[in-house]
Amino acid sequence: MNTALLLIGQLIIYSLLMLADEYAGTLLAAILGTICFAIWGLSHLVELVQPSRVSKSYYTYVLTGWVAPALALIGFIYLRGGIGWL
Repeated sequence: MNTALLLIGQLIIYSLLMLADEYAGTLLAAILGTICFAIWGLSHLVELVQPSRVSKSYYTYVLTGWVAPALALIGFIYLRGGIGWL
C-alpha cells in the first residue's frame, strides 16, 4: 500500500511540475529517473555478487523512484503529442 501511495504521489508531483514548466519538469523527471534507475540496477547487481541484509522494501521504494518519472514522461508526451520545447 505504501508503494502504491508513493508511486501515485510522485506521479502527481511530476505531472504538476510538467504542467507548470514543461522544460524543467521533463528534464527533472528524466535526470532523476535515470539516476534512480542506475541506483536500482547497481544495487541489484551488488546483491547478486554479495548478499546483504537490505530490506526488500528498499528495492520497491527505489523502483518507484524511476517508474514514476518514466510513467509521467510517457503519459505527458502521449497526451501532449510530443515535447513542445524540442
